[in-house]
Amino acid sequence: MSATTASATPRSDAPQASPAGSLRARTSQLWRSSRAQLAQAWAWPLVPQGFIAMLLIAAGSISPAFLPADAPLLAALPWFNSALARLLSTAVVLVGLVTLFEAWLRLRPRAGRRTAPTATWAIWSAPLLFAPPIFSRDAYSYAAQGLVVSRGMDPYQTGPIAVPGPFADQVDPLWLFTPAPYGPLALQLQRIVVELSGGHALVAAIAMRVPALVAMGVIAWALPRLATRMGVSRDHAVWLGVISPLTLLHLVGGAHNDAVMIALVVAGLLLASDGRWVVASVAVAAGAGFKQTAVLALVGVAGLAYRHAAGGPGEGPLRSAVDQRAYLRIASKVGLLAFLAFTALTVVTGLGWGWIANLSVPGSVLSFLSPVTMAGAALSWALGALGVPQEWAAMALPAVQGCGAVAAVLALGWITWVLGPRRPVAASAAAFMAFTLGGPTVYPWYVLWGAVLLGATLTDRRIVQCLVWATGWMLAYAALDVAVVNGLWILALAGIGWGVLRIGRARLDRVDEPLMGGSANDRQWSPAANTGNAPTGSDSRN
Repeated sequence: MSATTASATPRSDAPQASPAGSLRARTSQLWRSSRAQLAQAWAWPLVPQGFIAMLLIAAGSISPAFLPADAPLLAALPWFNSALARLLSTAVVLVGLVTLFEAWLRLRPRAGRRTAPTATWAIWSAPLLFAPPIFSRDAYSYAAQGLVVSRGMDPYQTGPIAVPGPFADQVDPLWLFTPAPYGPLALQLQRIVVELSGGHALVAAIAMRVPALVAMGVIAWALPRLATRMGVSRDHAVWLGVISPLTLLHLVGGAHNDAVMIALVVAGLLLASDGRWVVASVAVAAGAGFKQTAVLALVGVAGLAYRHAAGGPGEGPLRSAVDQRAYLRIASKVGLLAFLAFTALTVVTGLGWGWIANLSVPGSVLSFLSPVTMAGAALSWALGALGVPQEWAAMALPAVQGCGAVAAVLALGWITWVLGPRRPVAASAAAFMAFTLGGPTVYPWYVLWGAVLLGATLTDRRIVQCLVWATGWMLAYAALDVAVVNGLWILALAGIGWGVLRIGRARLDRVDEPLMGGSANDRQWSPAANTGNAPTGSDSRN
C-alpha cells in the first residue's frame, strides 16, 4: 500500500463516539440551546407581563367554570365552590385576559421594532401545564372517548355514556350521548393518553394537553420557516400565529385536537414548499385523521407543488399566468395520494369510517359566534316580532345557514382554481376561513385553522386589523362565558368595559402601519427584515 493510500485510510484504532454518548451530547446541546432561547425570550419587554397574565388565568381555572361539578378537587376543597371563590376566580381570569391581550398587542412588530422571540409561546404556556382544560370542556369528552376505544367499543356508534363513572361524569351533558365526530388518529391518541393516565379521569383530561404542547412546538418551529419561504417576515408569523392569545389559550389551554391538525398542516405546507409534495400530502392526510377539515389545506399543497415544479417563488401576484392543466394534474395527484394515505391510516387504526355519519354533531348546537347563525337567528326573531307565523319565522335560520353553505362552496371553488396556484398558503388560509365563517357552528379554535396560516403569507393590513378585533371579541366572549357559569355576568360586563377602555385609550388595537417597514399607505405587510429596539445578543428565534 502506498503512503498516499495509507494516509487517506481512516485509522481503525481512532476513538469512536458511542451511540449513547452521541445521544447525551445532542441532548445536552438541545438543553443548552433551549435554555438560551427561553432566557432571551424572558428578557424581552412584555414577555413577563404575559407570563403573569397566564398565571392569573391558571389560578382562576380552579373554579366550577372549568372543573366538572363533581371534581375531586372541589369535593376536597369546598371553599372553591363558594360565592367568594367564584368572585375571585372570575376576577383574576378577567384581569389575566385583559393583561395578556394588552401584552400581545404591544408586541406587534412595527417599523424598527421586532416582536418577541419564538420561545415566548413556551413561557406563556408554562402556567397552564397542570391547570384544568380552560374555555372548553372538550378535553373531558376526549378522555371519555379514549376510554370507549380502550374498552373495545366503537366510538362512532356510542357516546361517553357507554363508560359510566368518573369519565362520563365530567363530560358536558350536551355531548354525553353523542358519538365521536373526530378522525380515527385522534381517537387512538386519546386511547393512549387515557391508558397512560392510570385510569384517573381528571388526569387523563389534563394529559390531553401533552399532544397539544408537542403540536405547538411543531407550529412554532415550522410556521416562521414557512413564512420565510413565502417572502414574509418571521415576526409576522410569530406574532400572528404562534404567540396569539387565541392560539395559546385554546390550543394549549383547551387541549384541542385542532392543535395537532394545524401542526401537521403547517408541516405539510413547509414540505410542499421544498417540492416534497408526496410527504406533504401524507402529512395533511394525517392531519385529517385528527380533524377532517385538514383536507382543505390540500389546495395549498397542490399550489406549492405546482409552483415548485414551474420554478417560481413560493407565492406570486394574483394576476400571474398559470398553466391550469399542469396545476390540475398535480392537484389530482395530491388529492389521490392524500385519499390513499388517509385510507391506509384508517385501516391501521381499525376504527373505520363511522365518523362520516357523525359530522353533523358539532352543528347540533346554536352557535352565536357563527355569522350566518347570528344573522339567521336575528332574522327569525325579527319576523316573529313583526307578527309572521312562528312556523314561517323559524324557517329563516336554516335558510340563512343554507345560503352561508352555498357561499362557502362558491368561495372554495374560486380559492381552489384562482388563488391556489398563485398564492398557495393564502389559499389554504382562505379555504379554512371560508369553511368556518360560512358554517353553522363556529368556536374560537375553528378560527385558528386559517388564522395561524395567515402568519405565513403576505396579508392585507385590513385583514390583520379584523383579526385583532376578532381576537378581542373572542376573548370577551370567553370572559363572559366564565362569568355566566359562575353567576357573575355583571362582573364580566364591567371587566370587558375596563378592558375596552384600557386598550382603546392607548389605541393598541389599531393596525395603522405595515408590519415591517414601508409607508403608511402600503396596504400589505412588507416582507423586509426588521431590526432595532430589541435586546442585544444572538437571536435564537427558532
